[in-house]
Amino acid sequence: MSVKFFTILLFVFSGIFFSMGQRANVKAPQEKLGGYLIFEKDTHGLIATTQDIGQFDYPNALLACENLSLNGFDDWRLPTQEEFELIHQKLNLKKMKSNNVFKSAWYWTSTEIDKEHAVTHNLNTGMQTNYFKRLNMRVIAVRSF
Repeated sequence: MSVKFFTILLFVFSGIFFSMGQRANVKAPQEKLGGYLIFEKDTHGLIATTQDIGQFDYPNALLACENLSLNGFDDWRLPTQEEFELIHQKLNLKKMKSNNVFKSAWYWTSTEIDKEHAVTHNLNTGMQTNYFKRLNMRVIAVRSF
């Protein structure tokens, strides 16, 4: 085998090991204003709870967020479909692997499709789909500042 082949092989394996090391060192986002900081620009941003708050059907998920008082804040709500895309970037299971805070499950968003369906988000894959509101899904609450 040629030196060129071994050089390429070494390059490929070093990239794989480097990326694996990078994933292992990813930490939870900064905590601020009662939860994980998901997004901040100037003096505005989005905070998510540091754990999911349970498993509910859609109407009760809305109520659970509305009634949540956590870490001195009581302005929690269910995140929109777009906000959950930002949440996924920060809290997906690949990044939070060692943390085991969030489940590999579907989470409700506040985005409704019709009176019987709302959008859900899979925190493991990032996939979004519509589910019947009567089904139980996990819930992460957010607050804006």
